[in-house]
Amino acid sequence: MEWNKDKSLWLSKICIKLFTITMIVVAVFAPKIFSSLIAVRVAYLGGTLPYFLTSTYTLCVPAIVALYGLWQLLDNIEKGDVFIHQNVQIMRMLSWRCIFAGGICFVSSVYYLPFLIIAAAAGFVGLLLRVVKNVFARAVEIKEESDYTI
Repeated sequence: MEWNKDKSLWLSKICIKLFTITMIVVAVFAPKIFSSLIAVRVAYLGGTLPYFLTSTYTLCVPAIVALYGLWQLLDNIEKGDVFIHQNVQIMRMLSWRCIFAGGICFVSSVYYLPFLIIAAAAGFVGLLLRVVKNVFARAVEIKEESDYTI
């Protein structure tokens, strides 16, 4: 089986759908999941269930927006619209959502230290997306200049 761009886009869309489903399942079962986690580590995490739930549900908001943005980006790429202003805006939005999620995880590390690792990862991904967004923005400028060249 030969791998091509269409199969890659298809796989990416499947991954977005799977991640969305997983996020919904985690959101629905978050009270049970975190109650079990706290029961295993009672001495350390006792009384933190409301914090876990607040962090989880707060993180769902930027995640849903980011997943929708990723879907739009893939739709644009599928149509052949790669270096367009809309994709630059989507990349900007994605980077800010990652940075925002990193901030939430950083604050959440006050009651559960492993969130600090997630905060660092989210911040790093946000930074990478900012760099890729800048590359896309420059590519859009170059494309527009070449479109107006005779």
